[in-house]
Amino acid sequence: MKRAFISILLAALTVGAVAQNADSIRVENNTIGTNIYYGEYENSPQFPGGKKALMQFLDKNVQYPDAAHDYAVEGQVIMTFFVNEDGSLSDISARDCKINRFNTTKFSQETESKQKELKEQFAKLFAKEAYRVIKKMPKWVPGKQNGKISRLRYNIRIDFINPYK
Repeated sequence: MKRAFISILLAALTVGAVAQNADSIRVENNTIGTNIYYGEYENSPQFPGGKKALMQFLDKNVQYPDAAHDYAVEGQVIMTFFVNEDGSLSDISARDCKINRFNTTKFSQETESKQKELKEQFAKLFAKEAYRVIKKMPKWVPGKQNGKISRLRYNIRIDFINPYK
């Protein structure tokens, strides 16, 4: 599989909390952008080395699936997981998977039911890749709530963008 050009939106949110502050950075080569939204946690969990190290980890490890190339599929996956008190990650799951773009000429050659089936397959493919990469992550720095190291939920959005266009 070839490396993906990815855009990452990281969000640390409490259940039902509304994001309050935003910080934005841009990497020079413009292949990765990130916005970090902090919820109401006292201290949000952090990838070791911070958000720049997280972006580098994702850039190195997330791969655009070869199967998506033929249809020039692009999409996004919102993954959710818990950062436990010891920094380990658990309960990793895809909360939402969407296909945003695809080669309309090639898709239009397929029946409606086949188009729907393909979109579902690509969404699952993107979710599987995002899961693989999160599972591969090292332990995080755990977050704090009410002055105590706590098991906290973390959400991350990974956009899969066709690197072949």
